[in-house]
Amino acid sequence: MGAWIWEATARSLINRGFEAEVLTLEGLAAGELRSDIAQLRLEDHVRQLVKRVTEIDQPVVLVSHSYSSMVTSQVADRLRQAIAGLVHFGGFLPSDGRSLVDDWGSSPEQREQEKADIAKAGNLWMPPDRAMLEDEADLQEADRDFLADRFTPHPGHTITDPARMNFPVDVQPSTYVALSPEGAEQAWRNAPTGARGAARWRRRHISSGHWPMLSQPASVVDLLVEEIDYYALGRHSQ
Repeated sequence: MGAWIWEATARSLINRGFEAEVLTLEGLAAGELRSDIAQLRLEDHVRQLVKRVTEIDQPVVLVSHSYSSMVTSQVADRLRQAIAGLVHFGGFLPSDGRSLVDDWGSSPEQREQEKADIAKAGNLWMPPDRAMLEDEADLQEADRDFLADRFTPHPGHTITDPARMNFPVDVQPSTYVALSPEGAEQAWRNAPTGARGAARWRRRHISSGHWPMLSQPASVVDLLVEEIDYYALGRHSQ
């Protein structure tokens, strides 16, 4: 997904008095050549966000979803003083030397299959098709159409490249938002190990499937207002 998935959320935050912007990571804009997408690496996305953050003259709160938590966490690892806080919505979290797909699925066989699928697609991580979105019970038909019409292939190397971290993610001022329509207990059971073990992190939950910005837009905005206020006031350092 590109910036389009967060545009409505950003508009709502701006209407409530916040400065907010969205960013499309390289290779995820509409109409890009698959051969160009396939060349991109995880480090390209990290450098892109590092560049944007360093152009801003005040500490920022980075908000991420799914894959992009791999990027925001690495940026926070490099630009520690520039990051007031991070908010991860159902995000994959980096560990030094491990890729996203190294912790994919529930078995080594699933991980190897995912790697094989990426390689078979020409180093592309293919999005779900429209039929697969029927399994997302909390989405409306219009939401499924919205996603399916805009999805693009994702750079496959960014899924298989190992992360580079100087410090573990649990030292970062972070909020993890666990997602499940089945309640908080199930959401946290499905959350990544890095989030479950981060004792100092703020723990939140939204009753939603994978796309809370579509299924629960008001809840997402309200949660972000609370978390941004928290980090802006520096309470995490107390």
